[in-house]
Amino acid sequence: MTLAPSITEDLYYLGLFDRVVGVTDFDDFPSGVANVTRVGGYGQYANLEVIASLNPDLILVDSYSMTILEDLQKIAPVLVVDPHSIDDIPRALDLLGAVFNAEEGARKATAEFEAKINTISSTVKDEPRVSVFYVVWNSPLMTAGGGTFISDVIELAGGENIFNDTTGWPTVSPEQVIERNPDVVLLTPHCGMSVQDVYSGPLASIKAAQDGKIYVIENENDLIHPSPRVVLGLEAVARLLHPDAFKVGYPLTVTDLAGRTVTIDDEPERIVTLAPSITESLFYIGAGGKVVGVTDYDDFPPAVRNITRVGGYGKYANLEAIAALEPDLILVDGFSMDIMESLERIAPVVVVDPKNITAIYNALELLGKITNREEGARAAVADMQATVGYVTSTVAGQSKPRTFFILSYYNGYWTAGAGTFVNDLITLAGGENIFNDVNGWGAASEEQIIARNPEVIIISPNAGISPKDLCSGPLSEVDAVKNGRVYVLSDENLVVRPGPRIMHGLEEIAEYLHPEAFSFQPQPLVCNATTSASG
Repeated sequence: MTLAPSITEDLYYLGLFDRVVGVTDFDDFPSGVANVTRVGGYGQYANLEVIASLNPDLILVDSYSMTILEDLQKIAPVLVVDPHSIDDIPRALDLLGAVFNAEEGARKATAEFEAKINTISSTVKDEPRVSVFYVVWNSPLMTAGGGTFISDVIELAGGENIFNDTTGWPTVSPEQVIERNPDVVLLTPHCGMSVQDVYSGPLASIKAAQDGKIYVIENENDLIHPSPRVVLGLEAVARLLHPDAFKVGYPLTVTDLAGRTVTIDDEPERIVTLAPSITESLFYIGAGGKVVGVTDYDDFPPAVRNITRVGGYGKYANLEAIAALEPDLILVDGFSMDIMESLERIAPVVVVDPKNITAIYNALELLGKITNREEGARAAVADMQATVGYVTSTVAGQSKPRTFFILSYYNGYWTAGAGTFVNDLITLAGGENIFNDVNGWGAASEEQIIARNPEVIIISPNAGISPKDLCSGPLSEVDAVKNGRVYVLSDENLVVRPGPRIMHGLEEIAEYLHPEAFSFQPQPLVCNATTSASG
Protein backbone atom coordinates (compact mmCIF):
# COMPACT_ATOMS: atom_id res chain seq x y z
CA MET A 1 0.00 0.00 0.00
CA THR A 2 1.43 3.43 -0.92
CA LEU A 3 0.05 6.68 0.45
CA ALA A 4 2.29 8.97 -1.63
CA PRO A 5 2.39 9.05 -5.44
CA SER A 6 6.18 9.42 -5.47
CA ILE A 7 6.57 6.10 -3.62
CA THR A 8 4.34 4.35 -6.13
CA GLU A 9 6.62 5.74 -8.81
CA ASP A 10 9.73 4.53 -6.96
CA LEU A 11 8.33 1.00 -6.91
CA TYR A 12 7.65 1.22 -10.65
CA TYR A 13 11.25 2.18 -11.37
CA LEU A 14 12.41 -0.68 -9.13
CA GLY A 15 10.32 -3.18 -11.09
CA LEU A 16 8.04 -3.78 -8.08
CA PHE A 17 4.85 -2.11 -9.27
CA ASP A 18 3.03 -5.46 -9.52
CA ARG A 19 3.06 -5.64 -5.71
CA VAL A 20 1.06 -2.45 -5.25
CA VAL A 21 -2.55 -3.14 -4.20
CA GLY A 22 -3.65 0.37 -3.19
CA VAL A 23 -2.78 3.97 -4.10
CA THR A 24 -4.13 7.48 -3.46
CA ASP A 25 -6.64 9.33 -5.61
CA PHE A 26 -3.78 11.52 -6.82
CA ASP A 27 -1.57 8.79 -8.28
CA ASP A 28 -1.23 9.28 -12.04
CA PHE A 29 1.94 7.38 -12.98
CA PRO A 30 2.70 4.86 -14.42
CA SER A 31 -0.26 4.26 -16.74
CA GLY A 32 -1.05 0.95 -15.02
CA VAL A 33 -1.94 2.81 -11.83
CA ALA A 34 -5.40 3.41 -13.32
CA ASN A 35 -6.19 -0.24 -12.56
CA VAL A 36 -5.11 -0.15 -8.90
CA THR A 37 -7.60 0.31 -6.05
CA ARG A 38 -7.86 3.88 -4.76
CA VAL A 39 -7.77 4.39 -1.01
CA GLY A 40 -8.80 8.04 -0.84
CA GLY A 41 -6.83 11.23 -0.43
CA TYR A 42 -3.14 11.84 -0.05
CA GLY A 43 -1.50 10.96 3.25
CA GLN A 44 -3.73 11.73 6.22
CA TYR A 45 -6.82 11.90 3.98
CA ALA A 46 -6.65 8.20 3.11
CA ASN A 47 -9.58 5.94 3.95
CA LEU A 48 -8.45 3.59 6.71
CA GLU A 49 -11.30 1.14 6.17
CA VAL A 50 -10.46 0.72 2.49
CA ILE A 51 -6.78 0.24 3.36
CA ALA A 52 -7.61 -2.45 5.92
CA SER A 53 -9.93 -4.24 3.47
CA LEU A 54 -7.00 -4.75 1.08
CA ASN A 55 -5.04 -6.69 3.73
CA PRO A 56 -1.67 -5.07 3.00
CA ASP A 57 1.48 -6.54 4.50
CA LEU A 58 3.34 -3.22 4.21
CA ILE A 59 2.23 0.43 4.07
CA LEU A 60 4.57 3.01 2.59
CA VAL A 61 4.04 6.69 3.49
CA ASP A 62 5.71 10.08 3.51
CA SER A 63 5.45 12.83 6.13
CA TYR A 64 1.87 13.72 5.13
CA SER A 65 0.69 10.53 6.85
CA MET A 66 2.36 11.07 10.21
CA THR A 67 -0.91 12.14 11.88
CA ILE A 68 -2.48 8.73 11.12
CA LEU A 69 0.66 6.69 11.71
CA GLU A 70 -0.71 4.88 14.77
CA ASP A 71 -3.91 3.92 12.96
CA LEU A 72 -1.94 2.63 10.00
CA GLN A 73 0.35 0.57 12.23
CA LYS A 74 -2.69 -1.30 13.52
CA ILE A 75 -3.25 -2.53 9.97
CA ALA A 76 0.30 -3.39 8.88
CA PRO A 77 3.94 -2.35 9.33
CA VAL A 78 4.55 1.21 8.11
CA LEU A 79 7.70 2.53 6.46
CA VAL A 80 8.29 6.27 6.01
CA VAL A 81 9.96 7.24 2.72
CA ASP A 82 10.21 11.03 2.63
CA PRO A 83 12.87 12.53 0.32
CA HIS A 84 13.22 16.32 0.48
CA SER A 85 15.65 16.98 -2.36
CA ILE A 86 16.74 15.43 -5.63
CA ASP A 87 19.80 14.04 -3.83
CA ASP A 88 17.46 12.13 -1.50
CA ILE A 89 15.86 10.17 -4.36
CA PRO A 90 18.70 7.61 -4.66
CA ARG A 91 18.57 7.11 -0.89
CA ALA A 92 14.84 6.40 -1.11
CA LEU A 93 15.49 3.85 -3.87
CA ASP A 94 18.23 2.19 -1.79
CA LEU A 95 15.92 1.95 1.22
CA LEU A 96 13.12 0.38 -0.80
CA GLY A 97 15.58 -1.92 -2.51
CA ALA A 98 16.74 -3.22 0.88
CA VAL A 99 13.18 -3.69 2.16
CA PHE A 100 12.06 -5.62 -0.92
CA ASN A 101 15.28 -7.61 -1.38
CA ALA A 102 15.79 -5.74 -4.62
CA GLU A 103 19.19 -4.16 -4.07
CA GLU A 104 20.32 -4.82 -7.62
CA GLY A 105 17.18 -3.17 -9.00
CA ALA A 106 17.81 -0.18 -6.75
CA ARG A 107 21.40 0.13 -7.97
CA LYS A 108 20.25 -0.03 -11.58
CA ALA A 109 17.42 2.49 -11.07
CA THR A 110 19.79 4.86 -9.24
CA ALA A 111 22.45 4.56 -11.94
CA GLU A 112 19.92 5.29 -14.69
CA PHE A 113 18.47 8.21 -12.75
CA GLU A 114 21.85 9.81 -12.06
CA ALA A 115 23.03 9.22 -15.63
CA LYS A 116 19.97 11.01 -17.03
CA ILE A 117 20.40 13.89 -14.59
CA ASN A 118 24.05 14.23 -15.55
CA THR A 119 23.33 14.02 -19.28
CA ILE A 120 20.73 16.78 -19.16
CA SER A 121 22.65 19.07 -16.81
CA SER A 122 25.89 18.63 -18.79
CA THR A 123 24.07 19.47 -22.01
CA VAL A 124 23.16 22.92 -20.66
CA LYS A 125 26.15 23.56 -18.37
CA ASP A 126 27.85 25.96 -20.80
CA GLU A 127 24.66 27.84 -21.61
CA PRO A 128 24.01 31.27 -20.03
CA ARG A 129 21.77 31.08 -17.00
CA VAL A 130 18.12 31.91 -17.69
CA SER A 131 16.03 33.57 -14.97
CA VAL A 132 12.76 31.73 -14.34
CA PHE A 133 9.47 32.52 -12.60
CA TYR A 134 7.41 29.43 -11.76
CA VAL A 135 3.71 30.00 -11.04
CA VAL A 136 2.25 27.69 -8.42
CA TRP A 137 -1.04 29.56 -8.13
CA ASN A 138 -2.53 32.74 -9.54
CA SER A 139 -4.71 34.20 -6.79
CA PRO A 140 -2.90 34.86 -4.59
CA LEU A 141 0.21 34.72 -6.77
CA MET A 142 2.38 31.93 -5.39
CA THR A 143 5.71 30.55 -6.54
CA ALA A 144 8.35 27.98 -5.63
CA GLY A 145 11.11 29.18 -3.34
CA GLY A 146 14.54 27.79 -2.65
CA GLY A 147 14.78 24.27 -1.27
CA THR A 148 11.89 22.94 -3.36
CA PHE A 149 12.14 20.27 -6.02
CA ILE A 150 11.04 22.81 -8.61
CA SER A 151 13.87 25.13 -7.70
CA ASP A 152 16.33 22.23 -7.90
CA VAL A 153 15.01 21.25 -11.33
CA ILE A 154 15.26 24.82 -12.62
CA GLU A 155 18.90 25.00 -11.51
CA LEU A 156 19.83 21.64 -13.03
CA ALA A 157 18.06 22.70 -16.25
CA GLY A 158 20.36 25.68 -16.58
CA GLY A 159 18.07 28.24 -15.02
CA GLU A 160 17.92 30.45 -11.98
CA ASN A 161 14.75 30.66 -9.89
CA ILE A 162 14.12 34.37 -9.40
CA PHE A 163 12.72 33.63 -5.94
CA ASN A 164 15.46 31.25 -4.86
CA ASP A 165 16.17 33.59 -1.94
CA THR A 166 12.86 32.59 -0.37
CA THR A 167 11.83 29.21 1.04
CA GLY A 168 8.87 26.92 0.52
CA TRP A 169 5.92 28.28 -1.42
CA PRO A 170 5.83 32.06 -0.90
CA THR A 171 3.16 34.51 -1.98
CA VAL A 172 4.62 37.26 -4.17
CA SER A 173 3.31 40.39 -5.86
CA PRO A 174 3.28 41.21 -9.57
CA GLU A 175 5.51 44.17 -8.72
CA GLN A 176 8.16 41.82 -7.29
CA VAL A 177 8.03 39.68 -10.42
CA ILE A 178 8.31 42.76 -12.64
CA GLU A 179 11.28 44.01 -10.63
CA ARG A 180 13.08 40.66 -11.03
CA ASN A 181 12.07 40.58 -14.71
CA PRO A 182 12.33 36.85 -15.58
CA ASP A 183 13.46 35.58 -18.97
CA VAL A 184 10.99 32.68 -18.80
CA VAL A 185 7.66 32.04 -17.07
CA LEU A 186 6.59 28.46 -16.35
CA LEU A 187 2.90 27.69 -15.80
CA THR A 188 1.03 24.46 -15.16
CA PRO A 189 -2.48 23.44 -16.24
CA HIS A 190 -3.79 23.82 -12.68
CA CYS A 191 -2.13 27.06 -11.58
CA GLY A 192 -5.12 29.26 -12.41
CA MET A 193 -3.15 31.35 -14.92
CA SER A 194 -3.00 30.91 -18.69
CA VAL A 195 -0.47 32.14 -21.23
CA GLN A 196 -3.05 34.67 -22.37
CA ASP A 197 -3.42 35.90 -18.76
CA VAL A 198 0.29 36.68 -18.61
CA TYR A 199 0.25 38.54 -21.92
CA SER A 200 -2.88 40.50 -21.03
CA GLY A 201 -2.26 41.10 -17.32
CA PRO A 202 0.13 43.04 -15.08
CA LEU A 203 3.10 40.86 -16.11
CA ALA A 204 2.84 41.82 -19.80
CA SER A 205 5.88 44.09 -19.54
CA ILE A 206 8.38 41.47 -18.30
CA LYS A 207 11.06 40.16 -20.64
CA ALA A 208 9.48 36.70 -20.84
CA ALA A 209 6.27 38.20 -22.25
CA GLN A 210 8.11 40.47 -24.65
CA ASP A 211 10.14 37.55 -26.03
CA GLY A 212 7.30 35.04 -26.07
CA LYS A 213 8.80 32.69 -23.50
CA ILE A 214 5.80 31.72 -21.42
CA TYR A 215 5.22 27.98 -21.28
CA VAL A 216 2.74 25.56 -19.78
CA ILE A 217 4.38 22.44 -18.33
CA GLU A 218 2.19 19.51 -19.34
CA ASN A 219 2.24 17.80 -15.94
CA GLU A 220 3.55 19.56 -12.84
CA ASN A 221 3.91 16.18 -11.13
CA ASP A 222 6.94 15.60 -13.36
CA LEU A 223 8.56 18.41 -11.36
CA ILE A 224 7.32 17.96 -7.81
CA HIS A 225 7.15 14.20 -7.21
CA PRO A 226 10.45 13.11 -5.59
CA SER A 227 11.02 9.99 -7.68
CA PRO A 228 13.08 9.17 -10.77
CA ARG A 229 10.15 10.54 -12.74
CA VAL A 230 11.57 14.00 -12.09
CA VAL A 231 13.98 13.52 -15.01
CA LEU A 232 10.97 13.89 -17.33
CA GLY A 233 10.27 17.34 -15.93
CA LEU A 234 13.95 18.23 -15.89
CA GLU A 235 14.40 17.45 -19.57
CA ALA A 236 11.24 19.36 -20.52
CA VAL A 237 12.38 22.45 -18.60
CA ALA A 238 15.95 22.22 -19.95
CA ARG A 239 14.66 22.07 -23.53
CA LEU A 240 12.45 25.10 -22.91
CA LEU A 241 15.19 27.16 -21.27
CA HIS A 242 17.97 26.20 -23.68
CA PRO A 243 16.59 25.01 -27.02
CA ASP A 244 19.91 25.76 -28.71
CA ALA A 245 21.59 23.11 -26.56
CA PHE A 246 19.21 20.52 -28.03
CA LYS A 247 19.24 22.07 -31.50
CA VAL A 248 17.89 20.18 -34.47
CA GLY A 249 20.15 19.79 -37.48
CA TYR A 250 20.13 22.38 -40.24
CA PRO A 251 19.73 22.55 -43.18
CA LEU A 252 16.22 21.32 -42.54
CA THR A 253 13.73 20.19 -45.17
CA VAL A 254 10.05 20.21 -44.23
CA THR A 255 6.69 19.73 -45.91
CA ASP A 256 4.40 22.63 -45.11
CA LEU A 257 0.62 22.57 -44.70
CA ALA A 258 0.16 23.29 -48.41
CA GLY A 259 2.15 20.17 -49.28
CA ARG A 260 5.16 22.21 -50.45
CA THR A 261 8.71 21.04 -49.73
CA VAL A 262 10.84 23.81 -48.26
CA THR A 263 14.50 23.74 -47.22
CA ILE A 264 15.72 26.04 -44.45
CA ASP A 265 19.50 26.39 -44.33
CA ASP A 266 19.96 27.73 -40.79
CA GLU A 267 17.88 28.31 -37.69
CA PRO A 268 15.62 31.29 -38.51
CA GLU A 269 16.34 34.40 -36.49
CA ARG A 270 14.42 37.03 -38.49
CA ILE A 271 10.87 35.93 -39.24
CA VAL A 272 8.10 37.85 -41.00
CA THR A 273 4.59 36.49 -40.50
CA LEU A 274 1.69 37.44 -42.76
CA ALA A 275 -1.11 36.06 -40.57
CA PRO A 276 -1.95 37.08 -36.98
CA SER A 277 -2.64 33.46 -36.03
CA ILE A 278 0.91 32.49 -36.99
CA THR A 279 2.36 35.33 -34.95
CA GLU A 280 0.38 34.19 -31.91
CA SER A 281 1.52 30.61 -32.44
CA LEU A 282 5.17 31.67 -32.55
CA PHE A 283 4.81 33.49 -29.24
CA TYR A 284 3.12 30.46 -27.67
CA ILE A 285 5.99 28.12 -28.61
CA GLY A 286 8.76 30.46 -27.46
CA ALA A 287 9.79 31.87 -30.85
CA GLY A 288 8.21 35.31 -30.47
CA GLY A 289 11.60 36.94 -30.08
CA LYS A 290 12.45 35.92 -33.64
CA VAL A 291 9.56 37.88 -35.21
CA VAL A 292 10.68 41.09 -36.98
CA GLY A 293 7.62 41.82 -39.12
CA VAL A 294 3.84 41.43 -38.72
CA THR A 295 0.66 42.58 -40.44
CA ASP A 296 -1.37 45.66 -39.60
CA TYR A 297 -3.95 43.35 -38.01
CA ASP A 298 -1.66 41.69 -35.48
CA ASP A 299 -2.77 42.64 -31.98
CA PHE A 300 -1.78 39.75 -29.71
CA PRO A 301 0.25 39.41 -27.62
CA PRO A 302 0.69 43.10 -26.73
CA ALA A 303 4.42 42.81 -27.50
CA VAL A 304 3.59 42.84 -31.23
CA ARG A 305 2.89 46.57 -30.95
CA ASN A 306 6.64 47.07 -30.98
CA ILE A 307 7.21 44.95 -34.10
CA THR A 308 7.48 46.51 -37.58
CA ARG A 309 4.26 46.45 -39.63
CA VAL A 310 4.49 45.22 -43.21
CA GLY A 311 1.04 46.16 -44.44
CA GLY A 312 -2.20 44.26 -44.83
CA TYR A 313 -3.09 40.65 -44.29
CA GLY A 314 -1.71 38.04 -46.69
CA LYS A 315 -1.62 39.27 -50.28
CA TYR A 316 -2.07 42.86 -49.14
CA ALA A 317 1.35 42.94 -47.53
CA ASN A 318 3.98 45.47 -48.65
CA LEU A 319 6.70 43.49 -50.41
CA GLU A 320 9.23 46.33 -50.18
CA ALA A 321 8.70 46.61 -46.43
CA ILE A 322 9.18 42.85 -46.05
CA ALA A 323 12.38 42.86 -48.10
CA ALA A 324 13.76 45.80 -46.12
CA LEU A 325 13.60 43.67 -42.95
CA GLU A 326 15.93 41.07 -44.53
CA PRO A 327 14.02 38.08 -43.15
CA ASP A 328 15.47 34.59 -43.25
CA LEU A 329 11.96 33.05 -43.13
CA ILE A 330 8.47 34.17 -44.16
CA LEU A 331 5.42 32.40 -42.72
CA VAL A 332 2.06 32.70 -44.47
CA ASP A 333 -1.40 31.18 -44.65
CA GLY A 334 -3.61 30.61 -47.68
CA PHE A 335 -4.29 34.33 -48.16
CA SER A 336 -0.74 34.86 -49.42
CA MET A 337 -0.71 32.30 -52.21
CA ASP A 338 -1.18 35.02 -54.86
CA ILE A 339 2.15 36.63 -53.92
CA MET A 340 4.07 33.41 -53.23
CA GLU A 341 6.58 33.86 -56.07
CA SER A 342 7.37 37.41 -55.00
CA LEU A 343 7.85 36.32 -51.38
CA GLU A 344 10.11 33.42 -52.37
CA ARG A 345 12.49 35.91 -53.99
CA ILE A 346 12.99 37.45 -50.56
CA ALA A 347 13.34 34.39 -48.30
CA PRO A 348 12.13 30.79 -47.87
CA VAL A 349 8.35 30.69 -47.42
CA VAL A 350 6.42 28.14 -45.35
CA VAL A 351 2.62 27.89 -45.55
CA VAL A 352 0.91 27.36 -42.18
CA ASP A 353 -2.81 27.12 -42.92
CA PRO A 354 -4.67 24.73 -40.56
CA LYS A 355 -8.32 24.03 -41.32
CA ASN A 356 -9.32 22.14 -38.17
CA ILE A 357 -8.23 21.68 -34.56
CA THR A 358 -5.99 18.70 -35.32
CA ALA A 359 -4.29 20.70 -38.04
CA ILE A 360 -3.54 23.44 -35.48
CA TYR A 361 -1.61 20.85 -33.49
CA ASN A 362 0.28 19.90 -36.67
CA ALA A 363 0.96 23.56 -37.43
CA LEU A 364 2.45 24.15 -33.97
CA GLU A 365 4.65 21.09 -34.31
CA LEU A 366 5.82 22.26 -37.74
CA LEU A 367 6.61 25.73 -36.41
CA GLY A 368 8.44 24.21 -33.46
CA LYS A 369 10.59 22.10 -35.76
CA ILE A 370 11.39 24.97 -38.11
CA THR A 371 12.32 27.43 -35.35
CA ASN A 372 14.14 24.95 -33.06
CA ARG A 373 11.39 25.30 -30.46
CA GLU A 374 10.08 21.73 -30.50
CA GLU A 375 9.64 21.45 -26.73
CA GLY A 376 7.72 24.72 -26.64
CA ALA A 377 5.47 23.45 -29.43
CA ARG A 378 4.94 20.15 -27.64
CA ALA A 379 3.95 22.02 -24.47
CA ALA A 380 1.51 24.25 -26.39
CA VAL A 381 -0.11 21.26 -28.09
CA ALA A 382 -0.40 19.38 -24.80
CA ASP A 383 -2.07 22.39 -23.18
CA MET A 384 -4.59 22.62 -26.03
CA GLN A 385 -5.32 18.91 -25.92
CA ALA A 386 -5.84 19.08 -22.16
CA THR A 387 -8.41 21.84 -22.61
CA VAL A 388 -10.26 19.91 -25.32
CA GLY A 389 -10.27 16.83 -23.10
CA TYR A 390 -11.56 18.77 -20.11
CA VAL A 391 -14.37 20.44 -22.07
CA THR A 392 -15.52 17.36 -23.99
CA SER A 393 -15.53 15.17 -20.88
CA THR A 394 -17.47 17.81 -18.94
CA VAL A 395 -20.21 18.11 -21.57
CA ALA A 396 -20.38 14.38 -22.37
CA GLY A 397 -23.92 13.10 -21.93
CA GLN A 398 -25.41 16.60 -21.79
CA SER A 399 -28.15 17.72 -24.17
CA LYS A 400 -26.89 19.57 -27.26
CA PRO A 401 -28.55 22.98 -27.43
CA ARG A 402 -29.34 24.32 -30.90
CA THR A 403 -26.82 27.13 -31.37
CA PHE A 404 -26.67 30.11 -33.74
CA PHE A 405 -23.48 32.16 -34.15
CA ILE A 406 -23.68 35.70 -35.55
CA LEU A 407 -20.42 36.93 -37.06
CA SER A 408 -21.91 40.11 -38.51
CA TYR A 409 -25.22 41.70 -39.47
CA TYR A 410 -25.08 42.99 -43.04
CA ASN A 411 -27.62 41.99 -45.70
CA GLY A 412 -28.54 39.09 -43.46
CA TYR A 413 -27.09 37.39 -40.41
CA TRP A 414 -23.64 36.11 -41.40
CA THR A 415 -22.95 32.87 -39.63
CA ALA A 416 -20.60 29.90 -39.50
CA GLY A 417 -21.30 26.65 -41.28
CA ALA A 418 -19.42 23.38 -41.70
CA GLY A 419 -15.70 23.71 -42.32
CA THR A 420 -15.28 26.69 -39.98
CA PHE A 421 -13.56 26.71 -36.62
CA VAL A 422 -16.71 28.12 -35.03
CA ASN A 423 -18.65 25.05 -36.14
CA ASP A 424 -15.94 22.76 -34.72
CA LEU A 425 -15.92 24.66 -31.42
CA ILE A 426 -19.71 24.52 -31.04
CA THR A 427 -19.59 20.77 -31.59
CA LEU A 428 -16.72 20.22 -29.13
CA ALA A 429 -18.49 22.44 -26.59
CA GLY A 430 -21.52 20.18 -26.65
CA GLY A 431 -23.81 22.11 -28.96
CA GLU A 432 -25.42 21.72 -32.37
CA ASN A 433 -24.78 24.45 -34.92
CA ILE A 434 -28.17 25.09 -36.56
CA PHE A 435 -26.40 25.89 -39.86
CA ASN A 436 -23.97 23.00 -39.93
CA ASP A 437 -25.51 21.96 -43.26
CA VAL A 438 -24.04 25.11 -44.85
CA ASN A 439 -20.40 25.14 -45.98
CA GLY A 440 -18.16 27.95 -44.79
CA TRP A 441 -19.53 31.39 -43.96
CA GLY A 442 -22.94 32.47 -45.26
CA ALA A 443 -25.86 34.81 -44.69
CA ALA A 444 -28.99 33.44 -43.02
CA SER A 445 -32.40 35.06 -43.27
CA GLU A 446 -34.67 35.74 -40.33
CA GLU A 447 -37.10 33.17 -41.71
CA GLN A 448 -34.40 30.47 -41.75
CA ILE A 449 -33.31 31.31 -38.22
CA ILE A 450 -36.86 31.26 -36.87
CA ALA A 451 -37.53 27.92 -38.58
CA ARG A 452 -34.45 26.38 -36.91
CA ASN A 453 -35.29 28.05 -33.58
CA PRO A 454 -31.91 28.31 -31.79
CA GLU A 455 -31.81 27.74 -28.03
CA VAL A 456 -28.56 29.71 -27.69
CA ILE A 457 -27.32 32.67 -29.73
CA ILE A 458 -23.66 33.77 -29.57
CA ILE A 459 -22.78 37.13 -31.10
CA SER A 460 -19.35 38.35 -32.17
CA PRO A 461 -18.42 41.64 -30.44
CA ASN A 462 -17.83 43.10 -33.92
CA ALA A 463 -21.14 41.95 -35.37
CA GLY A 464 -22.81 45.36 -35.47
CA ILE A 465 -25.76 44.02 -33.51
CA SER A 466 -26.34 43.59 -29.77
CA PRO A 467 -28.50 41.18 -27.76
CA LYS A 468 -31.06 43.88 -27.01
CA ASP A 469 -31.49 44.45 -30.76
CA LEU A 470 -33.00 40.97 -30.94
CA CYS A 471 -35.70 41.87 -28.43
CA SER A 472 -37.70 43.63 -31.11
CA GLY A 473 -38.44 42.08 -34.46
CA PRO A 474 -38.99 38.53 -35.67
CA LEU A 475 -36.10 36.90 -33.77
CA SER A 476 -37.71 37.84 -30.44
CA GLU A 477 -39.79 34.69 -30.84
CA VAL A 478 -36.93 32.16 -30.93
CA ASP A 479 -36.19 30.18 -27.77
CA ALA A 480 -32.78 31.78 -27.21
CA VAL A 481 -34.23 35.28 -26.95
CA LYS A 482 -37.34 34.26 -25.02
CA ASN A 483 -35.21 32.40 -22.45
CA GLY A 484 -32.51 35.08 -22.24
CA ARG A 485 -29.74 32.87 -23.67
CA VAL A 486 -28.04 35.43 -25.93
CA TYR A 487 -24.35 36.08 -25.30
CA VAL A 488 -21.60 38.28 -26.69
CA LEU A 489 -18.25 36.59 -27.22
CA SER A 490 -15.42 38.40 -25.44
CA ASP A 491 -13.12 38.41 -28.50
CA GLU A 492 -13.91 37.33 -32.05
CA ASN A 493 -10.28 36.32 -32.61
CA LEU A 494 -10.68 33.52 -30.07
CA VAL A 495 -12.83 31.60 -32.53
CA VAL A 496 -11.58 32.61 -35.97
CA ARG A 497 -7.77 32.59 -35.60
CA PRO A 498 -6.35 29.06 -35.90
CA GLY A 499 -3.84 29.20 -33.07
CA PRO A 500 -3.52 28.16 -29.41
CA ARG A 501 -5.88 30.89 -28.17
CA ILE A 502 -8.78 29.12 -29.88
CA MET A 503 -9.00 26.98 -26.72
CA HIS A 504 -10.19 30.04 -24.79
CA GLY A 505 -12.93 30.38 -27.39
CA LEU A 506 -13.87 26.75 -26.82
CA GLU A 507 -14.10 27.25 -23.05
CA GLU A 508 -16.20 30.39 -23.46
CA ILE A 509 -18.67 28.74 -25.85
CA ALA A 510 -18.90 25.70 -23.58
CA GLU A 511 -19.82 27.95 -20.64
CA TYR A 512 -22.57 29.57 -22.67
CA LEU A 513 -23.99 26.23 -23.81
CA HIS A 514 -23.68 24.41 -20.47
CA PRO A 515 -23.40 27.00 -17.68
CA GLU A 516 -24.33 24.55 -14.92
CA ALA A 517 -21.60 22.10 -15.90
CA PHE A 518 -18.95 24.84 -15.64
CA SER A 519 -20.43 26.71 -12.65
CA PHE A 520 -20.89 29.69 -14.96
CA GLN A 521 -23.44 32.33 -13.97
CA PRO A 522 -24.34 34.42 -17.01
CA GLN A 523 -26.51 37.49 -16.70
CA PRO A 524 -29.57 36.63 -18.79
CA LEU A 525 -30.91 38.81 -21.55
CA VAL A 526 -34.12 40.49 -20.38
CA CYS A 527 -36.26 42.07 -23.07
CA ASN A 528 -38.11 45.03 -21.59
CA ALA A 529 -37.95 48.78 -21.69
CA THR A 530 -35.97 49.29 -18.49
CA THR A 531 -33.40 46.50 -18.39
CA SER A 532 -30.42 46.50 -20.72
CA ALA A 533 -29.06 43.28 -22.15
CA SER A 534 -25.72 41.79 -21.41
CA GLY A 535 -23.81 38.63 -22.13
